Order: sequence, then C-alpha cells, then structure tokens
Amino acid sequence: MDALIDYRGKTPEKKDSGIPLITAKIIKAGRIETPTEFIAVDNYDAWMRRGIPTAGDVVLTVEAPLGEVAQLGPEKVALAQRVVTLRGKAGVLDSTFLLYLLQTEEAQGQLKSRATGTTVIGIKQSELRKVPITVPPLDVQFRATGVLKSLDDRITLLRQTDATLEAIAQTLFKSWFVDFEPVRAKQEGRVPEGMDEATAALFPGEFEESELGLVPRGWRIGKLEDLLLLQRGFDLPATNRTAGNFRIIAASGPSGTHKVPMAKAPGVITGRSGVLGRVFLELEDYWPLNTTLWVKDFRAATPSYAYEVLRRLDFASYNAGSAVPTLNRNHIHSLPYLVPSRACIDAFEALAMPLYSRVRENQKQANSLVEVRDALLPRLISGQLRLPEAEALVA
Repeated sequence: MDALIDYRGKTPEKKDSGIPLITAKIIKAGRIETPTEFIAVDNYDAWMRRGIPTAGDVVLTVEAPLGEVAQLGPEKVALAQRVVTLRGKAGVLDSTFLLYLLQTEEAQGQLKSRATGTTVIGIKQSELRKVPITVPPLDVQFRATGVLKSLDDRITLLRQTDATLEAIAQTLFKSWFVDFEPVRAKQEGRVPEGMDEATAALFPGEFEESELGLVPRGWRIGKLEDLLLLQRGFDLPATNRTAGNFRIIAASGPSGTHKVPMAKAPGVITGRSGVLGRVFLELEDYWPLNTTLWVKDFRAATPSYAYEVLRRLDFASYNAGSAVPTLNRNHIHSLPYLVPSRACIDAFEALAMPLYSRVRENQKQANSLVEVRDALLPRLISGQLRLPEAEALVA
C-alpha cells in the first residue's frame, strides 16, 4: 500500500450540505450509493488530517458491515468511521485490481477470519495489514480489471439510464397533476410546453376552489380509495417457496422468486409491516408477501399513475405500529385526494408506461451482466481463466 487512511475513533460534525461523507452504510455491492450526510466545507482540512483520499482509492468497510468495497471517483469526499481507504503501491498493485481482489471469496474469508466481535464483527487495522494477497504482474492486473471494469461500466450506464427515465416520468406526473402546468398555461393563453394539441385539449383552461385549494375545473375531490384499492399480501413461508419465474415482493423489495404468482401484472406494491415507504411497480405477474399492500383494484387510476401517487405519500406519518412499523390501509384509503379526468390519466399512462417498461428491461440486462461479472471475477483474479477467453466471453 502507498496509503491506508483510517478514521476510526473520530466522529465528524455532520451537516445537511457540504462535502459528501462516505459512510459504511452507503458502500454496497461494489459501488457507493448517493451520500445523505455531509461535513462543512470549512471543516474539511481539520477533519481530514490523517490523509486525503484521491480518485481511484478503494474504500473498505471494516465494521457493520465488514468487507464492502467500492472505488472513489474524482469528487471531493470525506471519510466516516468504520471506513478505511486503501491505495495500491505505485508500480506494484493497481488499486482497481485491489477493488476486485477484495470482492473475491478468498479475500472476504481472510477478512472475516481475522475479525473480532460477536454481535458486530470488525477488523483491526493491525490485522487488516496482515491479510495476504496474490499480486500478479501489472500488465496482467490491467487486462483483468479491463474486462471486469467494462462490465461494471455497462451496468452503471444502465442504472444511470434507469434513474433518468424514472425522473422523466416523475417530472411529468408533477407537472400535470401537482403543479397543473398545462392548466396554468391555457389559463394564461400560452401553449402548454412539450405537449401536442390533442393532449393539451384534455386539460381544462381554468381553476376552481376546493377543500384542497385551487384545482383544475371539472376534476373532483374524493378519497384515495376512489383512485385505487389496497389489499394485504399473501402468506408464503420460506419452506413452501420454490424458485421459478415470478418475483416475490416483500416490504423492502424483491425477495427471491416462486413457481406460481398470486397477482397479475402490472402491479403496484408498498410495505405494510416492517418497512414503510418503498413503492414498487411490477410489470410481470408476481407474489406480494403478507408484509405488503398491493393495488387490487386500480379504479380511477392506472398502474403508472398509482405508482406515482403512492411514491409521493409520506407513509411514515401514517405509522400505526410501535415496536414494528405498520401501515393501516384504511388510513390511506380515507385520505382526501384529487381525482383528475380519466382522459388525462390515460394520456399520462401512455407516456409513462413505455418509460417504466424500458427501465425493467434495463434492470434485467444489468442483472445478467452482474451474473457474468460475478462468475468471471474470482477466476480472473486468481488466474484460473485465461484473459483472451474472458475477453471473448464479454464481447
């Protein structure tokens, strides 16, 4: 190593904005998720006295959890507790090779075998330094990481594309059904932006007063149950599950597969017990677990519209549980809610569903690439697989 930066034993003062703080909880599956904690810009130099991370450095979680790794980009970041930064020795160990090496079963086993603790296990810096690694010549390192990095770059691109597609659908929903921009434009004598004449004609040209404030004239105020009906999911003990073609959806998200479905696509699901606030759109038949609520009847809504409606709800504020967060569907059903014209909802569905369909296809492709990468990684890093064979497989 040219550098091993360890900030254990120190706790930074966190802010709502500033320089992103890389914490153990956002280092997952070989990448860094969007930071949610920050330190003040003017505190950076004082906090980072033990060393400044640079682009390409590898971050490793050393406790809660142990063994998650990712690689830093060019952005300026700060390091939190339970995270160390590793930098391979120039001319000896490429840091990107180290990133993949630490993800192998052998390296993960080494970390765990040297860890201490019972409820929460962690590894001391002194033990981390003793972990043995096999270091092939640099040219072999570069070629191996080139194969793996090309796969990861494709996976990242697919995920970024999905985020963009979902953002487009969310922006469209907010424009039409929250900010009422087409109605405002027509009221002011303007042509609604980004909308053809036929779609613009579906929206009224003025507002009217309601218990929810100013709303487009002709759209009625009802309850959320006028839009959709939520139903509790179905029991499926782990012992009764048989892997198949249909995804199982739990409150926290996809949780394996089963040979038969219990709900038809498309479907919208959210958490009922344990985890509240996550909402999922399923475009194939699925099995909603009993920890979820799923849309049994879309009523005035459509799948894409229902998905966006539920995503905007603050489910935590309707928590009816104490020890375990719990959602009472009747509380959601009784919420006052605006019911737009069906023609406007259908127009939104026609634009949004193709976006979500593409997201789902991208997810499938990304998952396939992850399987290929995970299969190649240990064989490439150990030298069991010849590089020309690996490059041909990727191609």
